[in-house]
Amino acid sequence: MIVARSHLIEKYPVMTNSCRPFVKRVAAASLLLCFATVSNAQQVELDIDNVRTLGDCEDCVITDQDFAGDMLMGINFTDAELSDIAFDGASMGIAVFDGAVLTGVSFEGAGLRGASFVGTRLTGVSFAGADLRGAVFEGAILDDTDLQAGDLCSTQLPEDVMDNSDCD
Repeated sequence: MIVARSHLIEKYPVMTNSCRPFVKRVAAASLLLCFATVSNAQQVELDIDNVRTLGDCEDCVITDQDFAGDMLMGINFTDAELSDIAFDGASMGIAVFDGAVLTGVSFEGAGLRGASFVGTRLTGVSFAGADLRGAVFEGAILDDTDLQAGDLCSTQLPEDVMDNSDCD
């Protein structure tokens, strides 16, 4: 299930009659949403194929989805709630997860070079074999989550310590 909270409605104005079908696999930085008239208090369900090209999924709630192997470079998951998600092998360099809550998420073998997890709560998250070079975990809360399973080089850990253990 994927839900965009109401602030996206304000951020991307309502388009009527001229909505075009979404184009798959466009640049991750672009986001177009077609909405009918929706009150600001409502949540709008997004199509899973469109999340792969969102670029901006700030404050989204996503559960039980598979993004394994997808190109999600620079995607913005700020303040999102992600649970039971597979990002295994996905390309997610410079992705932003600041303030997000991640539960049961797998980044096994994912490319997360330069990703930001500032103030993120990570519970039961797997980084086995993930590229975490240059990633920032400042102020992150880790519960049943092992960053050491990933490749660390110039990686800022939650304790505000730089880890260079995997630098060549």
